[in-house]
Amino acid sequence: MRVLESASQRYDFGIRLLSLGHIEGVYDRVAQRARGPEVLDLGCGTGNVALRLARRGLRVTGVDLSPEMLDRARQKTPPGAPIRWLHASALELIDHFPADSFDTITSVLLFSELSEAEQAETLRQCHRLLRADGQLLVADEVRPPTLARRALHHLVRLPLAAVTYLLTQTSTRPVRDLEAKLAAAHFAPLSREGNRLGDFILLEAQKQEVPDAVAA
Repeated sequence: MRVLESASQRYDFGIRLLSLGHIEGVYDRVAQRARGPEVLDLGCGTGNVALRLARRGLRVTGVDLSPEMLDRARQKTPPGAPIRWLHASALELIDHFPADSFDTITSVLLFSELSEAEQAETLRQCHRLLRADGQLLVADEVRPPTLARRALHHLVRLPLAAVTYLLTQTSTRPVRDLEAKLAAAHFAPLSREGNRLGDFILLEAQKQEVPDAVAA
């Protein structure tokens, strides 16, 4: 969805179209599950999750690489909302925040924009920035687990993806082995929600301490 981010006024429309409207429910569930008081919304886009978090009274930092997306988020922010918007990459978080800064980190449709190496580095930085037993909430498109579901995924999604791309110039790339990547980054699973096709997942995980031998 990088091209879509250059036209931020179309971002929300494009994501709703691509998800058949289900993304609004995802935003709601992520925001409802988050623990505070300090929350980092990583890859915040136009602020859909961050604004929901702020309405709950949580203190939110929204981070995104696109200035245009952040401008749109600021336009949507009511006066006095406890939100800070920061222009930064997911790969440079530790340049902006000290360790143990947040109780929860949320991420919706970010990891599908990153390479395998970038995903691993982002999770490493998330682990460092979370406080002890901190919470990580990740919602993203994933590769269906079986051949049958992958075939059905392509049958359902390809025509929709083609129409969405023609209208908004956006596309998605499923994340492989997301749960295994969280475990490798020392996050313990707490809950898992998936859709019927198995191509979208909401994972809740908790920070674990890194063994001394690994940390060394």
